[in-house]
Amino acid sequence: MPDAPAPTTNAPAQPRLLSGAGSSRRTGTASEAATFPATLPLTRPGPSTAQTAAPARSAVAAAPASDNLPRWAKGVVIGGVLLAVGMPAAVLMSRSMLVQEALAEQSSSKAAMVCTAGEGLAMDNSSLIGWLFGGSYFHCGDWETREARVQRERVQAEANYMAREKARQRAQ
Repeated sequence: MPDAPAPTTNAPAQPRLLSGAGSSRRTGTASEAATFPATLPLTRPGPSTAQTAAPARSAVAAAPASDNLPRWAKGVVIGGVLLAVGMPAAVLMSRSMLVQEALAEQSSSKAAMVCTAGEGLAMDNSSLIGWLFGGSYFHCGDWETREARVQRERVQAEANYMAREKARQRAQ
């Protein structure tokens, strides 16, 4: 005798709410447990369940499609992107600080010639690895004598004073 096919219905299953009757602590007899159902039917206000079932199915079907990569692979990708952006930024910041430090040291120097402008360069500029990990040095691009620097600073201070005086006179 052939088996009858299982009846298929397109009606969605009724949502059920857990009643809390099945706790981990057993205090009643088997007959008491049989009289209390484990779940209660839940009815929701609003449109019929046939209208809400289609969007719910599409949302459930869309969720696994967005999780194509395992969690560890996402971490590796995010870490790689952060490293690819962070390493060059750190190297450039380090070289900028090297330039500021060298110029500050030169400005307080008592030498006859003083460096007034320069740049931080990579020790090995032949490859990306050399640029990132090869270290840095300061290259001075503009020199001036101590007397010329002192004279330039005096002229600049006098020009600043005159500009402040003119602004003060206009304000009165």
